[in-house]
Amino acid sequence: MSFSNRRNVRKCRRMAALLPADDLSRLLRAETLPAGLRMRQIRPCRGSYCGHLHLVLVTSGRISLELPEASHEITAPAALILPPLPEAVLKLDAGSEGFLFGLAPQLLGEVLGLDAEMERMLPQGGGLLLCTDLTSEAPPDPEALARAILLEAAQPRTGSRTSILSCLRLLIVQLWRNAHQHLHTPAAGSDSQLIEAFRREVEVHFRNHLPVSGYAARLGVSEARLRRVCLKGQGKTPLQLIHRRIMREALAWLEHSPRPVAEIAQSLGFSDAAEFSHFFKRSSGQSPSHYRASLSSRGPRPGTEADSFADWP
Repeated sequence: MSFSNRRNVRKCRRMAALLPADDLSRLLRAETLPAGLRMRQIRPCRGSYCGHLHLVLVTSGRISLELPEASHEITAPAALILPPLPEAVLKLDAGSEGFLFGLAPQLLGEVLGLDAEMERMLPQGGGLLLCTDLTSEAPPDPEALARAILLEAAQPRTGSRTSILSCLRLLIVQLWRNAHQHLHTPAAGSDSQLIEAFRREVEVHFRNHLPVSGYAARLGVSEARLRRVCLKGQGKTPLQLIHRRIMREALAWLEHSPRPVAEIAQSLGFSDAAEFSHFFKRSSGQSPSHYRASLSSRGPRPGTEADSFADWP
């Protein structure tokens, strides 16, 4: 192998180094909200969950959501879908119970997949979805779905990931059916909130090759502001960040799957293998086939540093 090829392989491995392990515990937060003797406060979008979208179900009692610009109260049976807002505070009245689920952007992308209808069930950008009357007359029962997710997450086994994804899809459908007339979409806030919202949109749409103007429209901001915020916060243009996410996915498929390059190209939204190969070579310096061949002879090495989509705040 030539020196230039070895350098390209190292470059690709560095880009793939922060690919999340196939471990749901890193991507899914699944907790019960047990009844307490006094009011409690939770800041769900802090720490390791700062980039997660949260689903909150209230099965008894009342929960208040405090935001800088507004506050909302929901009384059981009810639910809400909360975007990654670090300043959000949940206040649980004494005796209130429920469930809290947090979805990392990668897992949210898996839940939504390429289903356009499914995608429309979530609020755009930094929107908030409130479900003030979560009835369970029509199956599936939201509380049963929540308990199934908890069980699969606590005792993972063959098929647990598929089961959890299915339950999350059904749960989102139930919330949307009961709340699509109660959609609250606050204006874009701080730069960090815009970056988080953009990250989530990229995770959902990168396979569809949505143009930057399309992302800006979904986020309710101008293309110029989105570009300015990305350059300021990430040192990259929105298009560069989108391409980086596509490359992460491509590297994962090439390293961990035997699928032909043509199938990988199709799954990533390219019209054919030639278009995918051109994109991959422009980003990495070699074709997908050559990269995979180099791996078969040397094997992938975990990197220690990476400049990747996973570095987003």
